[in-house]
Amino acid sequence: MDSGPHVQTMSARKRYMLFGVACTHVLLASGEAYGWTALRPVLLDDGLFDGSDPGDRAAKMNSVATMGIAANALCKFPLGLLLDRCGPRATALVGAVLLMIGCVAMALADKNDQLLLMFGYFAMGCSGPFLQMPCFQFSELFGARKASAMAYLITCFELSTGVFWVFGELHAQLALDRKTLFLGYAGVAVYAFITALFLWPDLPYRAPPPQHTVRHMSGPSPRGTTRAARPA
Repeated sequence: MDSGPHVQTMSARKRYMLFGVACTHVLLASGEAYGWTALRPVLLDDGLFDGSDPGDRAAKMNSVATMGIAANALCKFPLGLLLDRCGPRATALVGAVLLMIGCVAMALADKNDQLLLMFGYFAMGCSGPFLQMPCFQFSELFGARKASAMAYLITCFELSTGVFWVFGELHAQLALDRKTLFLGYAGVAVYAFITALFLWPDLPYRAPPPQHTVRHMSGPSPRGTTRAARPA
Protein backbone atom coordinates (compact mmCIF):
# COMPACT_ATOMS: atom_id res chain seq x y z
CA MET A 1 0.00 0.00 0.00
CA ASP A 2 1.16 3.54 -0.73
CA SER A 3 1.47 6.08 2.06
CA GLY A 4 -0.36 9.27 2.83
CA PRO A 5 0.97 12.79 3.30
CA HIS A 6 3.97 13.82 5.40
CA VAL A 7 3.55 15.64 8.69
CA GLN A 8 4.83 18.89 7.10
CA THR A 9 1.64 19.17 5.05
CA MET A 10 -0.62 19.36 8.14
CA SER A 11 -1.11 22.11 10.70
CA ALA A 12 -0.33 21.45 14.37
CA ARG A 13 -3.97 22.07 15.29
CA LYS A 14 -5.19 19.38 12.92
CA ARG A 15 -2.56 16.93 14.12
CA TYR A 16 -3.60 17.31 17.73
CA MET A 17 -7.29 17.16 16.83
CA LEU A 18 -6.84 13.90 14.90
CA PHE A 19 -4.75 12.40 17.66
CA GLY A 20 -7.31 13.40 20.29
CA VAL A 21 -10.11 11.72 18.34
CA ALA A 22 -7.93 8.63 17.89
CA CYS A 23 -7.40 8.49 21.65
CA THR A 24 -11.15 8.51 22.22
CA HIS A 25 -11.58 5.61 19.77
CA VAL A 26 -9.01 3.56 21.66
CA LEU A 27 -10.21 4.60 25.12
CA LEU A 28 -13.89 3.89 24.50
CA ALA A 29 -13.87 0.85 22.26
CA SER A 30 -10.63 -1.11 21.95
CA GLY A 31 -10.30 -3.42 24.94
CA GLU A 32 -13.72 -3.50 26.52
CA ALA A 33 -13.99 -7.27 26.03
CA TYR A 34 -11.28 -7.73 28.67
CA GLY A 35 -13.50 -6.01 31.25
CA TRP A 36 -15.76 -9.05 31.64
CA THR A 37 -15.16 -9.27 35.39
CA ALA A 38 -16.85 -5.89 35.86
CA LEU A 39 -19.69 -6.74 33.45
CA ARG A 40 -20.53 -10.13 34.94
CA PRO A 41 -22.37 -8.82 38.06
CA VAL A 42 -24.51 -6.56 35.86
CA LEU A 43 -25.52 -9.50 33.69
CA LEU A 44 -26.24 -11.70 36.71
CA ASP A 45 -28.46 -9.01 38.21
CA ASP A 46 -30.26 -8.81 34.87
CA GLY A 47 -31.08 -12.52 35.15
CA LEU A 48 -28.80 -13.81 32.39
CA PHE A 49 -29.19 -17.60 32.09
CA ASP A 50 -31.31 -17.73 35.24
CA GLY A 51 -33.22 -20.62 33.71
CA SER A 52 -30.18 -22.88 34.21
CA ASP A 53 -28.82 -24.53 37.33
CA PRO A 54 -25.84 -22.76 38.98
CA GLY A 55 -23.16 -24.91 37.39
CA ASP A 56 -24.63 -24.68 33.91
CA ARG A 57 -25.22 -20.96 34.34
CA ALA A 58 -21.56 -20.38 35.19
CA ALA A 59 -20.46 -22.43 32.16
CA LYS A 60 -22.70 -20.41 29.83
CA MET A 61 -21.42 -17.13 31.24
CA ASN A 62 -17.84 -18.30 30.73
CA SER A 63 -18.60 -19.28 27.14
CA VAL A 64 -19.80 -15.75 26.37
CA ALA A 65 -16.69 -14.23 27.92
CA THR A 66 -14.39 -16.63 26.09
CA MET A 67 -15.88 -15.75 22.71
CA GLY A 68 -15.27 -12.02 23.18
CA ILE A 69 -11.75 -12.30 24.58
CA ALA A 70 -10.67 -14.88 21.98
CA ALA A 71 -12.14 -12.76 19.17
CA ASN A 72 -10.13 -9.75 20.31
CA ALA A 73 -6.93 -11.77 20.02
CA LEU A 74 -7.61 -13.90 16.94
CA CYS A 75 -9.02 -11.24 14.61
CA LYS A 76 -5.70 -9.43 14.30
CA PHE A 77 -4.44 -11.48 11.35
CA PRO A 78 -7.39 -10.75 9.01
CA LEU A 79 -7.37 -7.22 10.43
CA GLY A 80 -3.79 -6.73 9.24
CA LEU A 81 -4.68 -7.89 5.75
CA LEU A 82 -7.63 -5.50 5.60
CA LEU A 83 -5.57 -2.60 6.92
CA ASP A 84 -2.84 -3.20 4.34
CA ARG A 85 -5.26 -3.58 1.46
CA CYS A 86 -8.02 -1.08 2.26
CA GLY A 87 -6.44 1.46 4.60
CA PRO A 88 -7.32 3.01 7.97
CA ARG A 89 -10.71 4.48 7.05
CA ALA A 90 -12.27 1.25 5.78
CA THR A 91 -10.80 -0.76 8.66
CA ALA A 92 -12.18 1.58 11.30
CA LEU A 93 -15.60 1.62 9.63
CA VAL A 94 -15.70 -2.19 9.80
CA GLY A 95 -14.82 -1.96 13.49
CA ALA A 96 -17.61 0.54 14.15
CA VAL A 97 -20.16 -1.68 12.39
CA LEU A 98 -18.98 -4.73 14.38
CA LEU A 99 -19.33 -2.76 17.61
CA MET A 100 -22.84 -1.68 16.67
CA ILE A 101 -23.86 -5.26 15.83
CA GLY A 102 -22.38 -6.53 19.08
CA CYS A 103 -24.09 -3.89 21.20
CA VAL A 104 -27.49 -4.49 19.63
CA ALA A 105 -27.15 -8.27 20.01
CA MET A 106 -26.13 -7.97 23.66
CA ALA A 107 -28.97 -5.54 24.34
CA LEU A 108 -31.82 -7.35 22.62
CA ALA A 109 -30.91 -11.01 23.05
CA ASP A 110 -33.18 -13.07 25.26
CA LYS A 111 -31.54 -13.64 28.61
CA ASN A 112 -31.38 -17.39 27.96
CA ASP A 113 -30.26 -17.18 24.31
CA GLN A 114 -26.68 -18.37 24.69
CA LEU A 115 -25.81 -18.37 20.98
CA LEU A 116 -26.94 -14.80 20.32
CA LEU A 117 -25.17 -13.53 23.42
CA MET A 118 -22.00 -15.35 22.38
CA PHE A 119 -22.28 -13.83 18.91
CA GLY A 120 -22.81 -10.35 20.33
CA TYR A 121 -19.79 -10.50 22.62
CA PHE A 122 -17.74 -12.04 19.79
CA ALA A 123 -18.59 -9.09 17.53
CA MET A 124 -17.68 -6.64 20.28
CA GLY A 125 -14.39 -8.44 20.85
CA CYS A 126 -13.56 -8.24 17.13
CA SER A 127 -14.44 -4.57 16.93
CA GLY A 128 -11.73 -3.47 19.37
CA PRO A 129 -8.63 -4.15 17.24
CA PHE A 130 -10.41 -2.92 14.09
CA LEU A 131 -10.88 0.45 15.80
CA GLN A 132 -7.54 0.48 17.59
CA MET A 133 -5.06 -0.44 14.87
CA PRO A 134 -5.95 2.38 12.45
CA CYS A 135 -5.22 4.84 15.27
CA PHE A 136 -1.54 3.88 15.53
CA GLN A 137 -0.78 5.68 12.27
CA PHE A 138 -1.43 9.02 13.97
CA SER A 139 1.75 8.63 16.02
CA GLU A 140 3.60 9.26 12.75
CA LEU A 141 2.35 12.83 12.81
CA PHE A 142 4.66 13.72 15.70
CA GLY A 143 8.07 12.90 14.25
CA ALA A 144 10.65 12.60 17.03
CA ARG A 145 7.81 12.36 19.60
CA LYS A 146 6.34 9.26 17.97
CA ALA A 147 7.17 7.06 20.98
CA SER A 148 5.31 9.40 23.33
CA ALA A 149 2.26 9.35 21.07
CA MET A 150 2.32 5.54 20.97
CA ALA A 151 2.55 5.46 24.77
CA TYR A 152 -0.60 7.58 25.04
CA LEU A 153 -2.48 5.22 22.72
CA ILE A 154 -1.33 2.14 24.63
CA THR A 155 -2.41 3.75 27.90
CA CYS A 156 -5.83 4.44 26.39
CA PHE A 157 -6.10 0.77 25.47
CA GLU A 158 -5.32 -0.30 29.02
CA LEU A 159 -7.92 2.12 30.38
CA SER A 160 -10.54 0.87 27.90
CA THR A 161 -10.94 -2.27 29.97
CA GLY A 162 -12.77 -0.03 32.46
CA VAL A 163 -15.72 0.60 30.15
CA PHE A 164 -17.73 -2.13 31.84
CA TRP A 165 -16.77 -0.76 35.26
CA VAL A 166 -18.71 2.33 34.18
CA PHE A 167 -21.57 -0.03 33.24
CA GLY A 168 -21.48 -1.38 36.78
CA GLU A 169 -21.59 2.08 38.32
CA LEU A 170 -24.50 3.16 36.12
CA HIS A 171 -26.32 -0.06 36.97
CA ALA A 172 -25.75 0.38 40.70
CA GLN A 173 -26.46 4.10 40.92
CA LEU A 174 -29.17 4.55 38.28
CA ALA A 175 -30.58 1.00 38.04
CA LEU A 176 -29.95 0.87 34.28
CA ASP A 177 -30.57 -2.58 32.83
CA ARG A 178 -28.62 -4.54 30.24
CA LYS A 179 -30.69 -3.31 27.31
CA THR A 180 -30.32 0.35 28.22
CA LEU A 181 -26.59 0.08 28.88
CA PHE A 182 -25.70 -1.66 25.64
CA LEU A 183 -27.98 0.49 23.49
CA GLY A 184 -26.38 3.53 25.07
CA TYR A 185 -22.93 2.08 24.34
CA ALA A 186 -23.99 1.68 20.71
CA GLY A 187 -23.69 5.48 20.58
CA VAL A 188 -19.91 4.98 20.76
CA ALA A 189 -20.15 2.92 17.57
CA VAL A 190 -22.05 5.73 15.85
CA TYR A 191 -19.43 8.24 17.00
CA ALA A 192 -16.58 6.02 15.79
CA PHE A 193 -18.25 5.47 12.42
CA ILE A 194 -18.87 9.18 11.77
CA THR A 195 -15.43 10.36 12.88
CA ALA A 196 -13.63 7.62 10.94
CA LEU A 197 -15.70 8.30 7.83
CA PHE A 198 -14.89 12.00 7.75
CA LEU A 199 -11.48 12.23 9.46
CA TRP A 200 -9.53 9.01 8.89
CA PRO A 201 -7.39 8.85 5.72
CA ASP A 202 -7.62 6.18 3.05
CA LEU A 203 -3.83 5.83 3.18
CA PRO A 204 -1.75 5.84 6.40
CA TYR A 205 0.23 8.92 7.27
CA ARG A 206 4.00 8.87 6.78
CA ALA A 207 6.66 9.93 9.24
CA PRO A 208 8.57 13.10 8.34
CA PRO A 209 11.77 12.47 6.34
CA PRO A 210 14.92 11.99 8.46
CA GLN A 211 16.44 15.19 7.04
CA HIS A 212 13.47 17.21 8.31
CA THR A 213 13.61 15.59 11.75
CA VAL A 214 17.36 16.18 12.15
CA ARG A 215 17.12 19.82 11.05
CA HIS A 216 14.22 20.38 13.47
CA MET A 217 16.10 18.85 16.38
CA SER A 218 19.46 20.46 15.71
CA GLY A 219 18.16 23.99 15.03
CA PRO A 220 19.86 26.64 12.90
CA SER A 221 23.62 26.73 12.40
CA PRO A 222 25.57 28.91 14.84
CA ARG A 223 26.29 32.43 13.57
CA GLY A 224 29.52 32.70 11.66
CA THR A 225 29.61 29.03 10.67
CA THR A 226 28.36 27.24 7.63
CA ARG A 227 27.30 23.68 7.17
CA ALA A 228 29.40 21.43 5.03
CA ALA A 229 28.07 21.05 1.54
CA ARG A 230 26.45 17.75 0.77
CA PRO A 231 28.18 15.69 -1.89
CA ALA A 232 26.40 15.65 -5.22
